[in-house]
Order: sequence, then structure tokens, then C-alpha cells
Amino acid sequence: MVELESGDFHTLVRGSVAGQPIRIVLDTGASHSCMDAAYAQSLLPQLPTAPHDGVTAGIGGDDFTVRIADVPDFRLGRFHLPCYQNMALLDFTYINTAYRRLRRKPIQMILGNDFFVNHKAVINYHDNYLFFE
Repeated sequence: MVELESGDFHTLVRGSVAGQPIRIVLDTGASHSCMDAAYAQSLLPQLPTAPHDGVTAGIGGDDFTVRIADVPDFRLGRFHLPCYQNMALLDFTYINTAYRRLRRKPIQMILGNDFFVNHKAVINYHDNYLFFE
């Protein structure tokens, strides 16, 4: 748990994509998981993407471009997905600018409710533990 401002917390975890480290926010208020498009492009320059025509509201406003990709080799502790399908890719400039202002390292991914529901993940805030049923 990281306190960004007084009473404002984010739950951060470390994982990896394609063997490279990634900083992740666990966000139970986000409906869909997403990854920083610039980070994905630098990490996986040949990653095929497709346009996303769904509702795009939330992080940084409501007017931004979203692409979808299948991200290879996602790991979070002992949890492993050979392919994280339908990951939304979008510009994290807004959130990472805020992180820098607060002297925090940038993040590259947000895990939302789609991840928690699909993988039966449970966050135990008291013991600072994430597990999967």
C-alpha cells in the first residue's frame, strides 16, 4: 500500500511481462485492466494491436485512444498467464505525471475488476496479500 496523499492509497505490486519487470496498481474500481501503450510498444515493438470501440472513460478523462492486445507471458508472483488476452493499451502520461509530482515511480499496468473476477483473485488488505482461489 502506498499513500499518495493523505488518505489516498494505491495498492502496488510488481510483476513481469515477457520477462521484463512491470509496476502494477491493483484497482478494484477499474472495470478493465490496462497497460501503458508506450511501455508496451518499447517492450514488445512487434505486438499486434487492434482498435477498441467500447466506452473509454476513466484514467485522465474521457477522450483518449484505446487499443487492445494479447500480452505475452504475464506473471504476478507465482501466478502466470502465458497470454493475457484483450489487454487495453492506453496513454498513462496523465497518471504518471501525477505519480512524478508525488515523487513516486511510474506505473505500467492497472489490474481492474476483469482480472479479479476472471481469475478469482482476492485481496487481503489486512495481511497485505493477494491470492487466487
